[in-house]
Amino acid sequence: MKDTTFHTAPLWLTTEYLEPILRKYKQDEGLTITNLDIKPATAKGENYASVMTRIGVGFQLSNKETEYGSYIVKTSHESDPFTSGIISKYDIYRTEMLMYERILPKLTELLKEIGDTDKLFANTIHVDYEHSAIIFEDLAVLEFVIPDRLTGMNEAQTMLTLKKLAKMHATAAVLNERMPGILNKLQRGIFNRKTNGFAPYFEGILDACGDFAEKSTALGSYYKHKLLKLKPHAMEYGARATEPQTGHFLTLTHGDLWTNNVMLRYSGRGDEPTKSGKTIKDILLIDFQFSAWTSPAVDLHYFFHTSLPLEFKLHREDEFIQYYHGFLADTLRQLNYGGHIPTLHELCVQMESRRFYAVLSSLGCQALLINDKTDEAEFSAFMGDGERSRNFRNLLYTNKRTQESTVAFLPYFDRRGLLDEIQ
Repeated sequence: MKDTTFHTAPLWLTTEYLEPILRKYKQDEGLTITNLDIKPATAKGENYASVMTRIGVGFQLSNKETEYGSYIVKTSHESDPFTSGIISKYDIYRTEMLMYERILPKLTELLKEIGDTDKLFANTIHVDYEHSAIIFEDLAVLEFVIPDRLTGMNEAQTMLTLKKLAKMHATAAVLNERMPGILNKLQRGIFNRKTNGFAPYFEGILDACGDFAEKSTALGSYYKHKLLKLKPHAMEYGARATEPQTGHFLTLTHGDLWTNNVMLRYSGRGDEPTKSGKTIKDILLIDFQFSAWTSPAVDLHYFFHTSLPLEFKLHREDEFIQYYHGFLADTLRQLNYGGHIPTLHELCVQMESRRFYAVLSSLGCQALLINDKTDEAEFSAFMGDGERSRNFRNLLYTNKRTQESTVAFLPYFDRRGLLDEIQ
């Protein structure tokens, strides 16, 4: 019986394909592959835009020594016309290949320039533009794990993620200053002026949210009417919240910073034990398909509203922004950034002016990303306009965490006028 829980690995991923790549990576022209094991790396509901495959490779070197390597191959949905037809408009595969081949190594070099040995990203083995594929080191072998997307990040995980994100944002701003134009052409985040490809989902999820609100004793039909009026404007308001604005501090954002795009490594000792008795030793940022040149507020709103527990979102946002700002400003100063380094107040003003991004991140993105009913968790299910898609989007609002967040934040957004039509 065919296993439909995982995506199928690409057919071209063979010994003949991998051998020259590993020869170059290992700098050994005599390397030969002796064994190849191919397995899915993610299940449905964990990654919608790409196919992730884990490969275990046994090989023999020229000196007859044998080694074993484990790698992750990230590929496009090339065999799915519906998915690829929408995703191709966002140019996500070329964006991420550019990031891993040219941009991320330069950001790492900038940190080394100031003696900062923090590792922010996974090492790249190979970038293949023909197959829209990237091969990385397998972080699982290095004992990195993904946090629990269904519960959200704890304090230590949140702080370390914000620290790494601040360093990424700072080095990207400096790189674009030193190499003008290298980054600010990247403009195809989840919301952009090039395509509204995701409109069926974001408009449809407002219907689902409205249906939930109408049935909720804590909310009611008032919010359903608000959301129905907001629905035709959602993509436009999302684009406004994302696009660069004169006078704002701008940088290259991650674009999709949530729990599953952070890898954590634990240590058994330290001063900040987790609930499991372990301590977070390190984190790495992964998945840069939606990286775009805009305000860091976009990453912060998205991260807060997709990845943090409700208590943190309600009561600790200011604290987290201040913590992030400290590392951002410090890294910019150390790199002698020539532009204006935003004050904490200026960053908070940017956060407020782009808060509609929090609306979409909370009501739309979080609902999808923390879905715990994954049987129908396919791109075609949530992006369609038929009964199957409507049922799936309604299913997202049966999640208890999504319901609790919606009950808390719909009134919050409404009090700030974020559910109103604007010119």
